[in-house]
Amino acid sequence: MRRRAELAGDCLIIAGALLLFGSLFLTWSHQFSRAFLAEWGAAPVLSGVPRNPTAWQVYSVADVLLVLLAVALPAVALVGGRRARLVLLAAAGVALAFTVHARNEAPTNGAAFFQPMLGTPGYVPNMPTAGSGESVAIVALGTAIVGVVLTLGAE
Repeated sequence: MRRRAELAGDCLIIAGALLLFGSLFLTWSHQFSRAFLAEWGAAPVLSGVPRNPTAWQVYSVADVLLVLLAVALPAVALVGGRRARLVLLAAAGVALAFTVHARNEAPTNGAAFFQPMLGTPGYVPNMPTAGSGESVAIVALGTAIVGVVLTLGAE
């Protein structure tokens, strides 16, 4: 029974790692609301700004840390001991907190560009929304955390 719980936990850890890695290629933010794009989408200042960026396009360091975690998860599941699993559990908890925050707070809340009709400061309000990438990452990290807890309990 103990071995079965450990095997199930390791499978959950690996599944979580694969989901986490895949989530980085999904949309993590809808940078601009539909109303914003309807009015300002053709503005030259917005050319080249991705409308629905992936984690790779939104973050500069967090995406790399999430990939490192996605690589560490199966490595620890296959050969890691109790201490490595505890460190992994803490790292996954921090990543989960970051991802939940990213889901609730889009990485941008507007665009600052000059439009004479708006007056000072030329700030155009926007209501960006989260993409599916954060949701998949939350499920992935939750799955991995459950897996780590299962393996720790089986020891």
